[in-house]
Amino acid sequence: MKTILKTLILTVFLTLAFNCSDDDDGTTTTGNTQEYFKYTIDGVERIFDFEVEGHFETDATTIDKFEINASGEQPSGSLRRIAAAFTFDNTAFMPSTTYNWGIAQDSNTTEKFYFAESTSTNLFILTADFSAHPIVATVIPPNPVNVGEYLEFTFTGTFQDGNNVTRSIDGLCRVQRGMDQ
Repeated sequence: MKTILKTLILTVFLTLAFNCSDDDDGTTTTGNTQEYFKYTIDGVERIFDFEVEGHFETDATTIDKFEINASGEQPSGSLRRIAAAFTFDNTAFMPSTTYNWGIAQDSNTTEKFYFAESTSTNLFILTADFSAHPIVATVIPPNPVNVGEYLEFTFTGTFQDGNNVTRSIDGLCRVQRGMDQ
């Protein structure tokens, strides 16, 4: 009897472990047209419009950033998440309209854009190397100089995945500037 019970429990466990797949194809939307972050890789779109927030963040160094966090709701009710940032020399707020892929640093204050998705079933994380990932973000004027104004931008480019396959990426975002941090 113990052997049958152990076998039954093991069978149920293995069935649940290998047959419970995440139902998230990334396209579930709340229909939010005011704030969203969307990106497409090789024609497959992922939408983050459940909660979107953006804010200006100053740093003690010479680099400031405009940070964006967004979540999208999966059919199961779980959330998928991205984090994005525009980094730039703090001599001006978002000083140009074109940002290359990467993260600005004190040694290289060139304006940069970067994002990553942390959803467990769809991790998207690239190195900050623009030469390996020539992705360019373009801010649609005007920049959100004041809290309450909107930042809108598009991005497009290519990157090489872990198998050295070149893939195309593009996206767009619209987010209201929240309180500075």
